[in-house]
Amino acid sequence: MFRKTLTAAAAALAVTVALTAHAALFAQSEIAKALEPFVDSGKIPGAVSVLAKDGQVTFDCVGWSNLDKKTPMKPDSLFWIASQTKEFVGAGILLLAEEGKLSIEDEVEKYLPEFADVRVAETNEDGTVTLRPPKSKPVIRQMLCHTSGLPFITPEMSHIGYDAIPIRPLAAVIAGTALTQDPGTKYAYSNIGIDIGAAIIEVVSGQPFADFLDERIFKPLGMVDTTFWPNAEQLSRLVTPYQIEGDGCFTATTVKNRHYPLSDRAVRFAEGGGGLFSTPQDMIRYLVMLSNKGIYDGKRILSESIIDQLSTKQTEEGIGENYSFGMLAGEWIGHGGAMGTFGAANFSKGWAKLWMVQLYGNCGEAKKAWDDAAGAFFRAE
Repeated sequence: MFRKTLTAAAAALAVTVALTAHAALFAQSEIAKALEPFVDSGKIPGAVSVLAKDGQVTFDCVGWSNLDKKTPMKPDSLFWIASQTKEFVGAGILLLAEEGKLSIEDEVEKYLPEFADVRVAETNEDGTVTLRPPKSKPVIRQMLCHTSGLPFITPEMSHIGYDAIPIRPLAAVIAGTALTQDPGTKYAYSNIGIDIGAAIIEVVSGQPFADFLDERIFKPLGMVDTTFWPNAEQLSRLVTPYQIEGDGCFTATTVKNRHYPLSDRAVRFAEGGGGLFSTPQDMIRYLVMLSNKGIYDGKRILSESIIDQLSTKQTEEGIGENYSFGMLAGEWIGHGGAMGTFGAANFSKGWAKLWMVQLYGNCGEAKKAWDDAAGAFFRAE
């Protein structure tokens, strides 16, 4: 069984996080003890846990990023983080709002005129469908908290993939997709609502969406491996995606609904609903920043006002889901991804946690064991 545990001062993360030949790095932690049985019993091929508390960041890497090659999980293993991408769209919109370049209550058509003709689809008693104007026009906030009325994806995306259309033309395709209910009346998880947020970032900032995130978030945080298009070196660290077929039975697969080669910018485009790839050591930087009320390594990345908005429920009164701008709201703010990744930050405590796997299928038992062990870690004096 492979395992490595790394503990380093959070400030050191601003420079680099690397495994070095020091005995302390190989000490067995309670997190590793909790996760190893799930690797040994074939419930998961491997996982990376990262916990941040009291200025210390602890990495626990168990199992394998590739079972056949017996490639170990590492802090710089590359994962498709899928819907964790959404939280960066939310942060980007709030950065532009704070600069006075938009309001979260602006109607979407102010920036994307094609939304002027958006319609709601209603099914009649005889089975026919009527298209009618919505009772209110969708606003930016609703796009980011999944109450816009948009479905999960468009019919086109289900056939050609989620990353096949550049973000601004994709917005025009989305505008032609009927709403399933009036904006603000119901929560319905929508990738394309977040894609509209990304398109608005492009229009308002005057930059490609990917460049905006690089300039405003990734580069200031030193997130050198967070990208929509992993290069050859990064791909050499890509964790093999697996489909769970049963205990001990994993089938290697691909990142679904994405075009290959993953590095090809001519056939793949930045997608706000779930297009990013990243590493544990990159993602923990973002989460530590959130847990520190927007500051990382002495640099302010997001204002305290933005952090407050991210932690505040943005779904309408009467809607039970606690969702803010591209992330879950509450004491812990963050998001998960389609292949099991999950990260969250608690800025009232200054804590952050990250769980990285790469699986299609149910790994809930392992995730719960990690949650329990992480909870004990944070409660310990």
